[in-house]
Amino acid sequence: MSTPQISIIMAVYNGEKYLRLAIDSVLQQSFTDYEFIIVDDCSTDSTPAIISSYRYGRIKYIRNKVNLGQTPSLNIALNFSKGKYITRIDADDIYLPEKLEKQYWFMEEHTEIAVSGTFGIRIDDDGKTLAVLSKTEDIYFKIFYGSPLIHVSVIMRRSVILKNGGYNEKYLYCADFALWSKLIRNNYHIANLPEPLVKFREYGNSIGNVNKLGSSSEEASEIIFTNITNLLKISVSKEECKDIVLMKWPSSGTDIFGLLNAYLNLIQIAKEVDNNKIRMTTFIYLIKYLLKCLLKRGFYYKYNRHVELIFKDLLIVFRFYFNHPLIILSLIISFLLVLTINKKKMRRIKLLFSN
Repeated sequence: MSTPQISIIMAVYNGEKYLRLAIDSVLQQSFTDYEFIIVDDCSTDSTPAIISSYRYGRIKYIRNKVNLGQTPSLNIALNFSKGKYITRIDADDIYLPEKLEKQYWFMEEHTEIAVSGTFGIRIDDDGKTLAVLSKTEDIYFKIFYGSPLIHVSVIMRRSVILKNGGYNEKYLYCADFALWSKLIRNNYHIANLPEPLVKFREYGNSIGNVNKLGSSSEEASEIIFTNITNLLKISVSKEECKDIVLMKWPSSGTDIFGLLNAYLNLIQIAKEVDNNKIRMTTFIYLIKYLLKCLLKRGFYYKYNRHVELIFKDLLIVFRFYFNHPLIILSLIISFLLVLTINKKKMRRIKLLFSN
């Protein structure tokens, strides 16, 4: 086979449940000039048999001799690849049929772009749609509070990624966020196609949810701290960066002061990004983001039968944030919405606000 235009890389460990769906979604692509590199990280289930059952020359199967973890396994696939571009897929995700074709031509027409992602459809264990995740906010601003790209949606220029050292194996859970941040700090351009071209699965045992409140949040906090201290003239602590990461995770135990101070830090960051101003679109986005965080917090309390904590938050805000009327208004709105939702809708709401 001649040198492919695209190398698709997958690292898998015990992925038998959804692996066929993922592989089939690649093989059904409208764009066919690709190689598909699968690194099996010493799976103990039927993963090896599933991969071996496919008799396609485009599939390159590598099995690690010892279990290394996802990030080192991705680097093995990356170094083995030959394509001009690299794309990613996990064993529990799905490509929509025109994903490769649309991204390939986008990159060909926009040579200044190093990495491009897409919107994504978040699905549950059974493949049912939970939400369509868009990444419309400013990518440069986004790296100061979270990853600007859906990892399994990206297409990357292989030469750029290799030049910048590939995935940093220091990060077990946030290697993708670390890579996008490094590229932006090194003045590369990143974009998002405003179209959902992947389905990604999030459930209790998915790697995206494992250690969300442990190692993953620590890694994300460190990356955000590095981004802020390297790119902005703002002084923040690592603990404040962790509060930013945990804004959307009420189960972390972050108090209302941590959440609201994280929001105020994001406002300050937004001003710094825009030369001591703040764009109206960014301001509106941050208000919506705050409201979502407050709603998640309220629903979490209600679901766990701690409604009294919602009233406690309300009293604290009125006492200590009286000079921030938008914070007070956001909390009142979230308070009223949470209290008026009936019990039948609580489980569905818990799913919608799970990330």
